[in-house]
Amino acid sequence: FVWRAIYNLYFHPLAKVPGPRIYAISSFYTSYHWVSGRYPYAIRQLHEKYGTAVRLAPNQVSFCSEGSWKEIYGHVGGRKQFLKSNFYTQQFPHIVNERDPIKHSEIRRLLSHGFSPRAVGEQEAYVHEYVDRFIQKVNIYATKKDSPEEGEEMTKWYSFLTFDIIGDLAFGEPFGSLDDGRPHFWVSIILDNIKAIAWSTIFRQFLILRPVAIWLTPKALMSKRIQHFEYSRDKIARQEPPHPKKDFLSNMLDKKELKGITMDNLGANASILITAGSETTATFLSSTSFYLCRTLSSYQKLVNEIRSSFNSYNEITGQATENLTYLKAVIDEGLRIFPPVPIGMPRESPGENVEGIYIPKGVEVFTSSYSATHYSGNFHRPDSFIPERWIDPNCTDKKRASQPFLLGSRGLALLEMRVILAKMLWVYDMELMDPNLSWGKDNNCYLLWDKPKLPIRYTRRAGIVVPPLDG
Repeated sequence: FVWRAIYNLYFHPLAKVPGPRIYAISSFYTSYHWVSGRYPYAIRQLHEKYGTAVRLAPNQVSFCSEGSWKEIYGHVGGRKQFLKSNFYTQQFPHIVNERDPIKHSEIRRLLSHGFSPRAVGEQEAYVHEYVDRFIQKVNIYATKKDSPEEGEEMTKWYSFLTFDIIGDLAFGEPFGSLDDGRPHFWVSIILDNIKAIAWSTIFRQFLILRPVAIWLTPKALMSKRIQHFEYSRDKIARQEPPHPKKDFLSNMLDKKELKGITMDNLGANASILITAGSETTATFLSSTSFYLCRTLSSYQKLVNEIRSSFNSYNEITGQATENLTYLKAVIDEGLRIFPPVPIGMPRESPGENVEGIYIPKGVEVFTSSYSATHYSGNFHRPDSFIPERWIDPNCTDKKRASQPFLLGSRGLALLEMRVILAKMLWVYDMELMDPNLSWGKDNNCYLLWDKPKLPIRYTRRAGIVVPPLDG
């Protein structure tokens, strides 16, 4: 161990990359941050101290610069490609963890039909259906006359909404969370599944522990992970072609025999689509609602823009909300200040430079999303909610440092965000009922955020007609 430590500190190719010396010796400290749930905050502090490149482990470097996104994750002519590292190694490959570029491209091609602009346009009707239902539930449970004194807990309701939307779009039928007013059992195990992945990721950092990782992960978490995957697979198995209603997986289902796709592969893709499509949007809605309630000037500007732009509820559409400049700035700022996926997604260096630093082949690198959006060298007042930074032509912030969708598809997610915020704030005023809630301090992260309760009380505007409420 002593000789290995000396090598890592003084003779390793990464020896000159800034960072705490103790981190260069072992992966223990970054693993501790994973388990504690404070990983994004710890890495951010390191970047503030050491700069845009930090060595987090003997063979791992984190970046937070604007340019590192494209250099690590993009396809730049003349540069070798950074492939996914063994961070993604799982039993059944899906659109996120498939490491083989050719196989990943095939999965992406099969799923792309469900995320094309045409498909998003067709999906909008389903989004409105569930948002209208959500408006009804808010009126029942969260308005001033009906909500408890401390306000209604909206973190769960946002999850109900996004989970029902993605359930319909992924499987062609809802999960009924909004109608039942309680989580479908699958909602309740999503975060536990994410925690299980976080634990297994830790053990893969240590070569000696990899063979026994499954035995070291808490049994309750492993059980939830198995349930999550099996339910995805069984749900898919009950769908037989032809499919009268096209959903995300229809094309893959129709071609599974031709392409040699197993039910396990389909189940794995369904599982990740449900998790990514529901939890990330729910996180945005919860965090942005919090920051709007805490930043009254921004809240009032947004309310004024929405209410002055639409004379009736039914005028609020995806295309119409595209014209709301401040709404889009609020969305950009909400995704910046609290990125739904706050960690870096690791890649393996092929032996290339990143931001002028040569990274030897085999070294794991990533751009830390939370660090990039909170690094003072990228954004002024990074902990303040300032939508104006996205529309002020004189703002010098490095806005491309915020990449909440990792250079990928975003059409459906942005449609949901615009429509939900616009309809909610056209109908209701909202008020945060817990003055002591600190969104940053009270959130832990296990790959995705483990969010606290968000107590909000709503008041319906007087003198307006709301079809979901008034018929």
